[in-house]
Amino acid sequence: MSEYTELYGFTSDQTISFFAGRLREEVSDKQSSEAESSEAEMVYVASILAHFAQTSRSDATYMSSPGSLCDVFDAFVFRGSDEVLVQDPEILEIAGTHVLFLAGFFRDQMQKKHNLEWYDFIGGSFFGGASARLQKEKRAALLRGVAANFNFWAVSCRNLSRTLRDERYLLRLD
Repeated sequence: MSEYTELYGFTSDQTISFFAGRLREEVSDKQSSEAESSEAEMVYVASILAHFAQTSRSDATYMSSPGSLCDVFDAFVFRGSDEVLVQDPEILEIAGTHVLFLAGFFRDQMQKKHNLEWYDFIGGSFFGGASARLQKEKRAALLRGVAANFNFWAVSCRNLSRTLRDERYLLRLD
């Protein structure tokens, strides 16, 4: 039993299931009219939310989670001429997940300081760039879908955040 599970009583799989279920509810009515997104994209976006829900901002074992879109700009956009950055699909995907998390789940907070339309474009570009450089076609197709539907997923994450805030006293983890 991991330290995390022992402390909080839930596993990574349960966290992904939580976000996938809630995100599925959030997009079920809107999906047919606004975007042609897939179940795989929904699970992928839920896994991003689950990852950031379980990762400390001060985690030094991997690239730390950003605190704001300024951090994303400094790490990925400002350094955009860095050849390693623009050619590495893993780094581009990480950049895309950071933008989706902040410009999506924390959209209400970020809109006060940032141009979210521009960050939606940048986030989609990161996923698109990652998909163009991947060798595995199935993964590349998934990231192309997330890139094409980036705004839909960002708004869906924002709506999920609002729902979870509104229902915070109604959440049951068992």
